[in-house]
Amino acid sequence: MKDPAVRAPETIYTITQAPRSAAPVAPYHPAPPYPAEAPLPGVELVTLPGGVQQWAYVHHGSAPVHVQGGGQPIPAWAKTAALLMWSAAGSAALAAYGLSLAGPWLEALAYTLVAFAVAVTVVAFVVRGLASGFRRRGGGGSTTAKATATATGRTFLGGKVTATATAIAHNK
Repeated sequence: MKDPAVRAPETIYTITQAPRSAAPVAPYHPAPPYPAEAPLPGVELVTLPGGVQQWAYVHHGSAPVHVQGGGQPIPAWAKTAALLMWSAAGSAALAAYGLSLAGPWLEALAYTLVAFAVAVTVVAFVVRGLASGFRRRGGGGSTTAKATATATGRTFLGGKVTATATAIAHNK
């Protein structure tokens, strides 16, 4: 493979040099003197950070408020509460961790307590049934009970309806 022919570089721009003479300096003009009196009411002559003086409207705030040096002391209860917050937060975190470890055992304990409550209820009903059965076998007297209920109401056309029911029970 042959190398391509090398051409002379074309001039794209021209380089010029500045003449070696002194740089031009702008003539000094002193700042115009400001009038001794303000041009407008409420305007004051102020000096800006660069040293230049200008006329400006200046807002004078209210009198500065005197701030006491130390302020008010922190109450003892606030100090105590702040110191106890760390121990309270640590105790709560430790309790939560302990409950997370004891969770499966607490669940089993809850199921055991529910089963115990059901067993006690069943035993109570059985004992009650046996006790009432022994009472019935005994030689007691007869019992009669009578109940009556009455209900009244209005019909669609304005009539009055009354219903009465009576129940009588005998136990010998």
